[in-house]
Amino acid sequence: MIVSHRRRLIFLKTQKTGGTSVELALSQLCGPEDIITPLTDEDETLRGEVTPRNYAIPLDRRPPWWRLLEMAGKRGPRAGTEFHEHMNAQAVRRALGAEIFDSYLKVTIVRNAWDREVSRYFWATRGDAPRRPFDRWVRRESSNPERKTWKIYTLDDQPVADVVMRHETLAKDFDALLERLGCAGAVRLPRAKGAHRTRGRDYREFYTPETRALVARRYHREIAYFGMTFDGAAR
Repeated sequence: MIVSHRRRLIFLKTQKTGGTSVELALSQLCGPEDIITPLTDEDETLRGEVTPRNYAIPLDRRPPWWRLLEMAGKRGPRAGTEFHEHMNAQAVRRALGAEIFDSYLKVTIVRNAWDREVSRYFWATRGDAPRRPFDRWVRRESSNPERKTWKIYTLDDQPVADVVMRHETLAKDFDALLERLGCAGAVRLPRAKGAHRTRGRDYREFYTPETRALVARRYHREIAYFGMTFDGAAR
């Protein structure tokens, strides 16, 4: 995620939506006082000379239970002591304070839920040999499926993002964001984390009527809010 005090911007990063590419690009616009959270070593090589910074949460902004979690061996993001890449809006608001969070431009990305679930499948099973069939993987138990989608950009089940980019039109939407920030053409979107998905197959080919309905139930709030359909993106 990114918090740019220079641009008065917060990037709330959802999973498997092109968020790493946007994060890499936005970090090029950040100053020394801004918050840039760490990525994988592979993705950090794409960032170039810009490095993660300022992601430790001040002591007075940490959750009251953070010391107990650290004593239990949970450190960094798991203890609530650091900003991290898929941090949800509630935790970001607590860590930054309401005045900053509420006044900054909040940006996120959404993606057709059925397409995103196929992308998640290829990412989650990238090290499997052989790879589990999608039909079996998608039926797995999922106790908190919206943790890295809906809950990232909502407070009390209400979206708080001022700018919602669409994965399906990400390049165009990102250009519009840059124009809004007064930095049109300043940076370009790199390509990150795109090599794990098999090309040439439409996401719809992976589904049966039963698994299609399962994903509809799993992400029902995001699907309803954005008017997503199995055959299209979002309104």
